[in-house]
This record gives sequence, structure tokens and C-alpha cells, in this order.
Amino acid sequence: HPAQQLIRAERKRFNVLDCGRRLGKTTEAERELAETALIGLPAAYVSPTYKMLAQVWRDMVGYLPTARRLVSENRLELPGGGSIDMWSGDDAANAMRGRKYAKVVMDEAALMAGLREAWERSIRPTLTDLRGEAWFMSTPRRGGVFQELFELGQGDDAEWRSWKIPTAITEDGTAHTP
Repeated sequence: HPAQQLIRAERKRFNVLDCGRRLGKTTEAERELAETALIGLPAAYVSPTYKMLAQVWRDMVGYLPTARRLVSENRLELPGGGSIDMWSGDDAANAMRGRKYAKVVMDEAALMAGLREAWERSIRPTLTDLRGEAWFMSTPRRGGVFQELFELGQGDDAEWRSWKIPTAITEDGTAHTP
């Protein structure tokens, strides 16, 4: 939809989405992961909890039926060499050390405990070798590290971009972006 098209057109290396519940953040996360893996590059998905991760795992398995599934590692390996690792926030900060990714997507990032430490000490270094992208996606939440990252994307830093897009509910109960 138009909001997703705008985000894709304006994206930078580090992207922060502060968007309503029905914008399609997770759908966009899945698209970003699949596109990266399909061109033979490694990607990672991070969510605050394993339960949140499980739905994205099921979706990605359906979208990428030729992927080899390493279920115990929450890893998909594609025939062209690309891969998608999936981490829950409680283990991502330490488990990702030493990895390299072309893209890391953090879904519901505002809910992640230890987001600053995970970003600075673990996730950010994984992007160095491949000059990878980071996506921080979350529903609106004031304050904290997510808000600080959002503000970076509103400033003059050429590598950061952020968007605040609400989801409106119409009288018939359907969601749309204004």
C-alpha cells in the first residue's frame, strides 16, 4: 500500500518504523528478509519473544518452500546461498555475536529489553562486513531507546531514516493508513 511504498522509496541504511498495528510492519519485515535471502545474502529477524517469532517462522516457511529448514536453530537456508536466522530478543544479544548479516530486522523493537546493548554490542557489528541494513519496527511507544533511534532518523544523519505512520480505523471497522 502507499505507506509501504513510501517507506521503501525513502529507505536508508538504518530505518525506524513507528507505525500503527495494522500498517503491515511484519509483512514488510518478511518481504525484506525474503528479498535479501533470495539474492544469496544472510539476513536475521529479531523479535522480543519466541512466541512472536513463531508466526513469522511459519510465514517464511510458506513463502520460501525450497528453503532448507533447520528448525532447532530457527534458520532457513536457500538454494542460492542466502539464509534467514530468527532470534528472540532474550537470546539475540549474545547469540548473534560473530555473525555477519546483510540485513537485520527487529520487529516490535520498542518491547525488547536491552535494545541499546543488543544494538551497540551485537547487532550493529554484524552489519559491518556486508555494510548491511537495520530495520527497527514497532507500534507507537513513547520514550526509551526506540524513541532515541526514531529521533536519529529525523535528524541530519545520512544513514538514518524514520517514519511515524498511524493506522486509522474506519466506521466499518477496517484499518487503513491515512
